[in-house]
Amino acid sequence: MNANSIANTALSALQNAQAGINLTSQNVNGQAVAGYTRRKLDIATEQVMGNGAPLLGSGVSVNGFSREWSALLQQQRVTQAGTTAFNATVADGLASLDRQAADATLSLDKPVNDFFTSVATLARNPKDASALAALKTQGSVLLNAAQQYQDSISAVQRNARGALATSVEQLNNIAGELAVINRDIVTSQGSAGPVPAQLDRRDALLLQAGGLVGGDLGLDADGQAYIFVGGQPLLNGGSAAALKITSQDTSGNAPLALSMQFGTAGQAISPVSVALASDALDGTMGGQLKLASDPFLVLQPNGHPDPNLAPMTELMSAAAGQPAKPDASALMTALSALGAFRASKVPSDADRVALDKSLQALAAQANSTDAQTSAGAMQASLLGGWRAFVGNLGSAVNAHKSAQAASAAVETRLNADFQSQSGVNLDEEAANLMRYQQSYAAASKLLQANATLLDQLLAVVGR
Repeated sequence: MNANSIANTALSALQNAQAGINLTSQNVNGQAVAGYTRRKLDIATEQVMGNGAPLLGSGVSVNGFSREWSALLQQQRVTQAGTTAFNATVADGLASLDRQAADATLSLDKPVNDFFTSVATLARNPKDASALAALKTQGSVLLNAAQQYQDSISAVQRNARGALATSVEQLNNIAGELAVINRDIVTSQGSAGPVPAQLDRRDALLLQAGGLVGGDLGLDADGQAYIFVGGQPLLNGGSAAALKITSQDTSGNAPLALSMQFGTAGQAISPVSVALASDALDGTMGGQLKLASDPFLVLQPNGHPDPNLAPMTELMSAAAGQPAKPDASALMTALSALGAFRASKVPSDADRVALDKSLQALAAQANSTDAQTSAGAMQASLLGGWRAFVGNLGSAVNAHKSAQAASAAVETRLNADFQSQSGVNLDEEAANLMRYQQSYAAASKLLQANATLLDQLLAVVGR
């Protein structure tokens, strides 16, 4: 090997070591940046030739650096984030209601029993004005107790509606930013490729989107991100649609829905909206949409209305002052009349007469021997609705908590696996830094030795 080859080899080693030192510094600085993926040197082997000919050895050169990254682990993390977030959202949204139902002082058992004790008293003394007044009082106590749960459910809906609006805005912003990154990825094809920091940002945004909406989202073969919501493309290449919240009316009580709008105002083609099925969503937004639309659906073990819960829902409707259904029982007719009377700012004499008649009709039916309409049957039905409410609520919260814990454990393991491959380990970087410094020092000494040798040769030739 001639002196020139030695010099070139030493210079190459010096440059490689310097690149390694710079990369290690970048990894250490990036360790504190959320979403940063550890970089590694891209090494290529070089042949070192002699004067004409024979292969004298091989060396390496640095062609740049790439990310230590696993597409499989990233996709699994994105998918798992949606499952964990959905169950956490539902469990957290129902937590206050669950605590309320578990409080023995807020149980409906006593108000229901006291109410039917008053019904029996009036049934024995139909003309007793004090018995009628006592029944009105106990009925109000029962409706007040039910109203607390109606208010809590309304608060769950109200909070979920507000949170859903924020989540929709976040997801639309994420889709818009990812559309820009997708366009940059396409533009960079055939050149040096996307900037690693941009890919880090893409992955972080996609992970956020997975937690928000779950479902079908990930990366195409060329590295572009995609997001489908309810089977519709929210993000497709460099184009992003827009999610919108829709409602049947502006009362704040109508079921909510999501629609996706394609195109923008001012285009030759008018924007097109496509409705999305609420049960097609996962993630935080899926939980928020379910709670905001109808929290009672979340209380059902199989996602369908529970007939055992009907007396409780009717009781809360009566507490809210809503009229009874045409085919309502005498119990619900009387309680609805009392609820409407309480809700009226200035009840008329006719309202008082109608209320008295409905309560007296209830007391008269209480003496029925019919197993379906007697006081005992009505009391059992109302208590059964309350216990179904408590049981379904507890089952729903526990089921979502258990699912969240199981999903979170899987997510923790995936994140740990991802970090072990893609995260920055300061101990490992310190060891690499020492290795690169030693290589740098060795290459420097080789260059110095080669320079000394050349000086000596020149001195000999010059004599």
